[in-house]
Amino acid sequence: MTEMERRSSEEMGPGMVGDVTAKSVTIRQGGARSVSAHEVAIRQGGAARVRAHEVELTQGGIGLARADEVEVTAGAIGLALARKAKVDQSTATVVVAGEALMDQAATAVVVAGTARTQDSAVGLLVALKVEGDRNRILFGPAAAFAFGAGVGLALWLLGRFRAR
Repeated sequence: MTEMERRSSEEMGPGMVGDVTAKSVTIRQGGARSVSAHEVAIRQGGAARVRAHEVELTQGGIGLARADEVEVTAGAIGLALARKAKVDQSTATVVVAGEALMDQAATAVVVAGTARTQDSAVGLLVALKVEGDRNRILFGPAAAFAFGAGVGLALWLLGRFRAR
């Protein structure tokens, strides 16, 4: 067991570390390859992978976050898998959550039971319930299906013409 794993709370400053396991982890202006903890707070830093009960990211980035609750403020996240995901003034590539809350956010794909969005842009939104206003949704489920079918047909036709 490493020194970091023995501590119940770990606070890291500038620099990059490998794998961190503790009860509570705070990263300030630094980074980690992998973090596993009950609570994780990252401020002006980043992590490739985070697994926790609660994740709070401010002005930083995370590649993959798997948690009960993920909150991103003025940051970026690649993939968020959570029961509740809150993305404020941030960007996210993919958010998969039971409840997705977005305010002034930009996301590529959101899959949620309930999506509450305000002043946000979403590429593809798939949700059982959608609330909010002043949003830009590029594709809903029906539009995404139609677009995919159209692209598939175009590629099939292109392949048929090239074969001749």
